[in-house]
Amino acid sequence: MNNSMNHKELIHSDFQIKEVEAVVRRDAFTTIHVFVPPYETNILRNLFGRENVTVFERPSKTTITPEQEYDRLCAKYGHEVVAKVFGEDDGDRLMEIVEGLMKEGQLPVQEKALEGVLEQEPTETKGVKKR
Repeated sequence: MNNSMNHKELIHSDFQIKEVEAVVRRDAFTTIHVFVPPYETNILRNLFGRENVTVFERPSKTTITPEQEYDRLCAKYGHEVVAKVFGEDDGDRLMEIVEGLMKEGQLPVQEKALEGVLEQEPTETKGVKKR
């Protein structure tokens, strides 16, 4: 069967993508810091309110397996929450977001050894807009 390859067939390994720090104010006395892929902050904002989630850029990266990200997020937050944020499409929109991050110069884990020569410049800290 020689049909055109869809996007899920193109990705079969772990990838390094940028990671952000999200500071989540759960209540007046509880603030947590989590390190997550950038798209996961959309779920946190949905759960805790946009005004309660502040996101900071980090120089570090995290390893993901793109075809397993939708299932990972559903296991962590529940299918209803993930579908509310990314749509009822079995992860297709999320996969597009992940692929976009991977195309920003990210390399598969196997190729990370070749990237060691490159230095990453410090990034600016970004906060969440207040309404």
